[in-house]
Amino acid sequence: METDKRYFIEGLFIIVLFVAAAFAFLWLANAGHRDDVLYRIRFADSVSGLALGDPVKYRGVDVGTVKAMILDPDDPRWVRVDVSLRKDTPIKTDTKATLEVKGLTGTVFIELNGGTPAAKLLAAVTPEGKTPEITSEKGNLSTILDQLPKVIEKFSVIENRTNKVLTDVGQVTERIKENPSLLLRKPKEKSADKK
Repeated sequence: METDKRYFIEGLFIIVLFVAAAFAFLWLANAGHRDDVLYRIRFADSVSGLALGDPVKYRGVDVGTVKAMILDPDDPRWVRVDVSLRKDTPIKTDTKATLEVKGLTGTVFIELNGGTPAAKLLAAVTPEGKTPEITSEKGNLSTILDQLPKVIEKFSVIENRTNKVLTDVGQVTERIKENPSLLLRKPKEKSADKK
C-alpha cells in the first residue's frame, strides 16, 4: 500500500512537471511578441517565393516576420502582405518596402529602407483602428526580372550575328580549300574598279 502511494505521488509530480514545462514554453514563445505592431504592405509585383514566417529586415536587421498574404479584395492587381514588426522599429511615413533575394538562389524577404529623421512615425499618423500601410517600390528582384527579356533579346541578336560571321568565315575557308591560290592573288586596285 505504501509503494502504491509513492508511485501515485511520483506519477502526479511528473505530470505536473510536464504541464508546467508546456505552459512555460508557450509563455516564453509569446513573451517577446506581445508588443509587435501589425503593418500592411501592398505589392504591385508578384510575391512569388515569399512565405508566411519569412523575415522582414530594416536595412539588413531582422525586425519582424510575414504574417499574412492575400490578393487585395478591392483591387486584385495588388497583393496585400501583413507583417508583424517589433514595436521599436522606426517605421516612418517615408519608409519603403521592397522584395529582395538573399543570395543568387536564396529566399525572398522584405527589405525596409528610408525613414528620414524629420519624418513622422507611420503608426502615429494612421487613424485609430486602421492598419498602418508601408509604401512599396520595385526592388532589385523586380528590376532584374523586368530587364530579363531585353537581355535575352540582345543575346539573341549577338548569337545571330556570331552565326553569320562564322558562316561567312566557313564559306571563305571552303573556297580557300578548293582553290589555295586565292591566298596568293593580289587585290585589284580600287581606281581600276571605278573605271
